[in-house]
Amino acid sequence: MNKRFFERLPSEWVKYVVVVILSVALWIWAFGLYHAPKENEKIELFFAGEVRDFAFEKEAADAFDEIRSVEISYADPSLSVAFEQKYSVVAMTVSDVVLVPESIATVTECKRAFVPISGIGEAFVQDDVAYGVYLSDAAKARLGVYFKFREERYVAFAPASSVNAGKETDHSLRFIEWLVR
Repeated sequence: MNKRFFERLPSEWVKYVVVVILSVALWIWAFGLYHAPKENEKIELFFAGEVRDFAFEKEAADAFDEIRSVEISYADPSLSVAFEQKYSVVAMTVSDVVLVPESIATVTECKRAFVPISGIGEAFVQDDVAYGVYLSDAAKARLGVYFKFREERYVAFAPASSVNAGKETDHSLRFIEWLVR
């Protein structure tokens, strides 16, 4: 066997390399898939503006024992068409927490997109229902290291489609409370 292997190696070495590479790739994929955070172990934050420092993701994840990952999606509201598409698709269907300026919050139909929130902070009210929470000035200053805020007030929402906004956990609501403090 040993002799035959070494005689055929110069002509068939590619097969051995391919088998090894595929084995390693399959192992990495399976290991990554197995250890990836579940939907209720991660928070996806949508921010309407520019992100200055993605170190926020690690800081936010470290602030909670049950959250293994925080991911930020963002879009610039001044790019109207691109922002509207990303806001309607990513923010309202994929995200767990949405952070937008008040001007955008007021034109959003909150009843269809967000869960009611109460008892966390200064409420953003639409149609006599509190759907969001205003960021305090202190929170805005603290988060200003990571996010480039506009001159107006910002509102935090929990999308109704989020598994973390009451369907499986209340991680979104606790994350919003942590944001606005």
